Amino acid sequence: MKDIEQEISAVFDPLKELPYLFIGSGMSMRYYNLPTWENLLRALVRRVQPDNPLAYEAYRASVQVERAMGPAPMPAIASKIEADFIALWSSNAQFARELEPFSSLLRAGVSPFKIAVANYVAENSRRSSDQKIADEFSCLKLLGKRSIAGVITTNYDQMAEDLFGGFQVFVGQETLLFSSTQGIAEIYKIHGCCQHPSSIIINQSDYDTFDERKAYLAAKLLTIFVEHPIVFLGYSISDPNIESILKAITGCLSPENLSKLQKRLIFIEYSPDPDVRPEVRGHSLSFEAGRTVEMTKIVLNDYMPLYRVLSNKKYAYNPKLLRQLKRDIYQLVATNQPSSAFRVADIEDDAALDHLDVVVGVGVGNGAGQASIRSHHIPDISELFRDILFDDGVFDIQSLVESALPPLLKSHSGSLPIHKYVSRYREQFQRDPPLAVLECCRSKYDEFLNKTIIRNRARCAPDRQKSIEAILAATPDDRHRIDAIKILSETEIDASKLRGFLTDSWNRDPAIFTAQGVSSDFRRLVKIFDWLTYGKKEGPSSDGPSKTVHAPTT
Repeated sequence: MKDIEQEISAVFDPLKELPYLFIGSGMSMRYYNLPTWENLLRALVRRVQPDNPLAYEAYRASVQVERAMGPAPMPAIASKIEADFIALWSSNAQFARELEPFSSLLRAGVSPFKIAVANYVAENSRRSSDQKIADEFSCLKLLGKRSIAGVITTNYDQMAEDLFGGFQVFVGQETLLFSSTQGIAEIYKIHGCCQHPSSIIINQSDYDTFDERKAYLAAKLLTIFVEHPIVFLGYSISDPNIESILKAITGCLSPENLSKLQKRLIFIEYSPDPDVRPEVRGHSLSFEAGRTVEMTKIVLNDYMPLYRVLSNKKYAYNPKLLRQLKRDIYQLVATNQPSSAFRVADIEDDAALDHLDVVVGVGVGNGAGQASIRSHHIPDISELFRDILFDDGVFDIQSLVESALPPLLKSHSGSLPIHKYVSRYREQFQRDPPLAVLECCRSKYDEFLNKTIIRNRARCAPDRQKSIEAILAATPDDRHRIDAIKILSETEIDASKLRGFLTDSWNRDPAIFTAQGVSSDFRRLVKIFDWLTYGKKEGPSSDGPSKTVHAPTT
C-alpha cells in the first residue's frame, strides 16, 4: 500500500493554486472542545426547562408532529426553543437580569436567544489540552503563513481568526455579498459569528432567508471554487450546508465546467478509529435534474499527513501583503485615482531582503534602476491603528510620514495615531516631520477627550472603577469596558494593560474598528495608547514646544 502522505501529495501536486479551507463544526469540536449543533441546542434548552431532562426530545417531537411525523430539522427545533427563550426573558425577572449586560443589543432588536448562543460559544471555546491535538493545531496555524489562500466556514466561533491572524474577516452572508473581496487572506463566516449575535444563522427563518439569497452567495464564491482547491474539513459528507452550497454553485456551471471542479473539491473524512485504513478515493453527490458533483475523498485517522502535504506549497510572499497589493490595484482600476504606489519594505522577519528584487509599478521609468525609485503606499487607517497595537505594519517610515500621513490627516481631521511614526522618524532622520504632521501631535492627555467624557469623569468620580484591572474584573463585555476606560484619568491608565485590553478586544472582534456605537471610542483608546507610549515624553517637537492649538476631539 502506498504511503498515505504520498497519495495526498498526488492529489495536491498537480493543482497550481493554494487551497481554501471550508471549515465545519468537527474542527471546532476537535480543537476548541465545542459541542455539536444538537448539543448546543440541548445546553440552551436547559436554560428554558432546567427540570425537564427530556425537554429537547419534546421540542423535537413537536416539530415532527407538525411535519406529519417526518424528520425534524435543527433550524425548526431552534425556532421552537427560541420562542420559549424569548417568552422566559419577558416574564422571568431573574432571567432578564442575566441579560442586562447585553441591553444595548436587546434594544437594537437582537434576539436574546442568539445572544445566548453567541455567549455560550464564546465562553466554551477552550483549546484542547491533549498534546497531539495541540501539535496539530500549531501545524495548522503555521499553514496560514503562506500555504492557505483563505477560509470559508459555517462555524460561529473564532477558531479561524485564531488560526489565521491578520486575514480579513467578513461576517455574514450580506456583508460578503456587498463587500469588495480580494480572494486571498480572507475568512468568510457565512453563518455569522459569536462576536456579532445578530449575524448568527440558526432558526428556520434565518435559513429560509439564507436559502433565498444562496444563488448570490454562490456567484460570489464561484471564482474561488473554480480557481482554488477547496478542502472540506470537519463536515459530514452528507452535511446539508455543504450540499446546499454545492448545489447552488453547480447550478451556475455548464456540464463541461462542472467536470473541471472534480479535482478541486477535496473532502476530508476523519475517523478517530486507529484501525480505519487511510485512503484516497472518488466520491459523488447527486442533485436534482441529474446533476452530479464528483470530488476526491480522503479518509484519515490522523490530520498530520494532510497538514504536512499542504505545507509543501507556499506563496512566494506573505498572503496578507498580496491581498493588500491586490486591493490597491483594484482600487486604482475601479476609481481611476492613482492615490498610491506600492513599496514592500519588510515582508517577513526571516526574509532575505538583500536578495529581494521585486518592484511593482505602473508608469514611466527613468532607466536608472531600482535605486532611483521612490514610491509610497497610502494605507487604510485601519492598518495604522492595527500597527499601533500589534506592530505588524509594513511601512517605509520616510514615505509614510512625508507622503502618506499629510493627506490622511487632512481627510480625518488630524485624528489618527501618529506619535509612533513621528518618534521613529525623528530617531531615524534627526529632524522633525513635515508641519502638516507636526501640527497634529498632541501634548496633553485631555486633548484626546471631548467635553462630555471629561464631565462624565467628574460626575462618576465617587463610584467609578479607577484602573483597567478593576474595570475588566467588574464589567462583562468590551463595549461597556471601553465606556469605563475612556473616563479614566491619565494617572489611572497603565499603557501596557491598555494595550493588552485593546489587542484582546480586536482579536475577539476584528469588526470593532468599524462597529457602530463603539468604533469611535475604541479608536480613541488606541490614540491614547499611542500617545502614552510614543508621544508623551517627546512633546510636539524635539526642538521645543509647539504653539499648536487643537480643537476638542470627538
